Amino acid sequence: NDLDKKSVLKILELNQFHPYKVHLVQELSYDDFDRRIEFSELMMERIDEDPNYLSNIVFSEEATFQLNDYVNRHNCKFWSDTNP
Repeated sequence: NDLDKKSVLKILELNQFHPYKVHLVQELSYDDFDRRIEFSELMMERIDEDPNYLSNIVFSEEATFQLNDYVNRHNCKFWSDTNP
């Protein structure tokens, strides 16, 4: 996929998507384990239904996660057509 950044931004804009900043509210706990498994299973089902499913997700690789719990959120945004 050789789309340049301007093209991707234009496509998002045409589809009325807006950038939202990530807000860290809590760290993962043991209780989150089941939800992570459910999410993984859901993703596997969607990929089984549509092998190209992941090609509809943009991984911009703009956040830096460190082992000491520090997250560089300066460029960390997600795009959605609704405000979370």
